[in-house]
Amino acid sequence: MILASCGSSGDDAPGAAAEGQVYKVGFPALLTGAAAFAGKPIVQGAQVAVEEINQTAFLGQGATVDLKVEDIKSDPAKAIALYRQYATEGAAGVLCCGLSNEAGALAPVIRQSKVPAIVTSAILDGLASPPHLFRPVVLPSSPGGVYDKFVDSMAKAEAYKTAVVVVNGDVDAMVADGKVWQAALERNGVKVLETIAVGSADRDFTATATQIEAQTPDVVVASTLGTPTALLARSLRDRGYDKRILSSYGASGPALFDAGGAGLAGLAFATPFAADHPVNDTARKFTERYRAKFNTAPDMFAAQGYTAMWLLAMGLKNAGPGAAPEAVGQGLAKVATQESVYGGLRYEGGQAILESPGVYLEWTADGKFSALSNG
Repeated sequence: MILASCGSSGDDAPGAAAEGQVYKVGFPALLTGAAAFAGKPIVQGAQVAVEEINQTAFLGQGATVDLKVEDIKSDPAKAIALYRQYATEGAAGVLCCGLSNEAGALAPVIRQSKVPAIVTSAILDGLASPPHLFRPVVLPSSPGGVYDKFVDSMAKAEAYKTAVVVVNGDVDAMVADGKVWQAALERNGVKVLETIAVGSADRDFTATATQIEAQTPDVVVASTLGTPTALLARSLRDRGYDKRILSSYGASGPALFDAGGAGLAGLAFATPFAADHPVNDTARKFTERYRAKFNTAPDMFAAQGYTAMWLLAMGLKNAGPGAAPEAVGQGLAKVATQESVYGGLRYEGGQAILESPGVYLEWTADGKFSALSNG
């Protein structure tokens, strides 16, 4: 069970923690604000991992992880202040960086410090930087990655001819992803009629939906955060648009049904993890533990928190007794593979790489997910 949960570090004789040792781990988290729909389950996934790590004595008999979670209120300056506080308090490692703007502000600070950090969700380019920063987040926009495979599959299956792409123009990662989506569409012979920029804080998409509906594209791609995606889908359906909408796994949060309602029906996305469609025993066991603790199914963000905490635990174990921050960073750098809830991950330069296409799902009118072929 331990090996299934934590994977392999590539080290035949990893260090053992000192008996009874307590490892302090800090987590500046996104518990309030527009990103809380992702931030809360990320924290909950990490908490499930901590519970499992401690109960299975993964770090040694009596050795435990003490996870300290505090809300940054979507303020990168608060994340920096908390990181420095955790370092002063003797943290062995930190979980961080739910959003790319937070990561962009915090990463330079981490690279100049001794306390290593695990990126939980941010997809900003170039974040991984051993022995300081490690990212178990699967980057869907990487060449030949999830987005490319998803568009290749969906364009072939549904024969799109035209598309409109909508991006959060004030979120760099969404703008960058929008370019990846567009290139993938064009590679498949789909004409992109227009790229429309909207704000991440926008809540009224009536005008945008009307603009899109007037062009009658075969498919709409939403390179937007979760809540704007749900509200855009709802507005499109209200305007009478009944064709396919594609988006990222940011659209996978069950809480988004509160915003999008039945308007989400037909919105499809690719995700490395889906609770009802587990790819391995690690995913199944994680889902069982999460349901038992929180009485709901874990989403992709919960999976990210869980995977991030387990990666840090592997670094702690490789570091050996005492686990000074510098040793933890070196221990993390030794991790070559991880058996995760997504399947097997391999690490190159601290960045996780997933070879499989992921799971393809679409929303139904009653707020459920239905599987699509990923072939």
